[in-house]
Amino acid sequence: MVHALERGGFEVKHQLVSSRKEMLAALDKHQWDLILADHSMPGFSSLEALELIKQRQLDVPFIIVSGHIDEETAVAAMRSGAHDYVMKARLARLVPAAERELREAEVRHARMKSEEALRRAHEELEMRVEKRTADLREANLKLQNVLQERRRLENEMLEIAENERRRIGFDLHDDLGQKLTGASFLLKGLEHRLEAEQHPCAAEARRAQALVEEITNHTHNLARQFSSLDAQGGDLATILKQLAANVEKMFDIGCTCSTKGTIPPLPQDTTVQLYKISQEAVSNSIKHGKATQVSISLARNENELLLTIKNDGLPFAQPVNRNRMGLRIMSYRASTIGATLDIRAQEKSGTIVRCSLPLKNGARHARKEASAEN
Repeated sequence: MVHALERGGFEVKHQLVSSRKEMLAALDKHQWDLILADHSMPGFSSLEALELIKQRQLDVPFIIVSGHIDEETAVAAMRSGAHDYVMKARLARLVPAAERELREAEVRHARMKSEEALRRAHEELEMRVEKRTADLREANLKLQNVLQERRRLENEMLEIAENERRRIGFDLHDDLGQKLTGASFLLKGLEHRLEAEQHPCAAEARRAQALVEEITNHTHNLARQFSSLDAQGGDLATILKQLAANVEKMFDIGCTCSTKGTIPPLPQDTTVQLYKISQEAVSNSIKHGKATQVSISLARNENELLLTIKNDGLPFAQPVNRNRMGLRIMSYRASTIGATLDIRAQEKSGTIVRCSLPLKNGARHARKEASAEN
């Protein structure tokens, strides 16, 4: 068999074994490329040798070479793991059989290496994905903390602004308003004395007293605006109608409020923020836009609640400067409830303010508030 392989062009280094012990020692000593086994030898058969190969889990071409082997035995050997069998009388088949099995073994080894490399790459990729996922989870947690802190600071800023607004209202009413009232009384007394003396300055005193009284009334109106126009319970549509009525009464301008569709119940915080946005928009239209007509509308679409405030005053300059304190506070209020705010000039005159609240956000806030109350 060695001579047949050498004649076929192989350089052969071989070892002959004839027992289980010798074969185990040979397998421990060297890594073999090919195993040729006589089918039947005294005390050690090819099937026993094949079993040792299987126990070691070796992928080595195993060819049975026998002087006589029946077809049934050959088939059984092939099923047990033998790669081929060659009759001793036809050793010419040995070289091509060896070449074929060595090529196939090389292909199997290459495939195993590729599969192992692929497995390692897959494990490495999984590890990288797990690490990346952990990093993203950590970054997301940090982002959530930052967003929570930002919302806390925004709510704190809104609370500070509300407290400052009330303080200004109380100062206007309790301090400046009372002093102006006192000055009005003094001017009224001065007017009476000058009239009694028929002094030519009596008319000037009367005009001064009327001007101070006008300033006093305006101060009282501002004080009520700063300290009295708060949402007092009820649903959003109701308190917006109250806002419109108060604006007409205090500023003597036309202010209407309309609703369209079924307005869903909203959590208290959402109601308050939408009310404050409406209040700020109306106040800006009167103070800065010199509006004479303001309309407030509340409409429910399929997936959103739309609050719109229109006025006929001077339009905002475009683009709108959102760094102004009032507009920044309105934007903060909208963001705290998950709404979006849009401010733009109307086509001819005036300004339109739109605040859009997704209803699913409103529902989520309602569930959170209900859970907090429970």
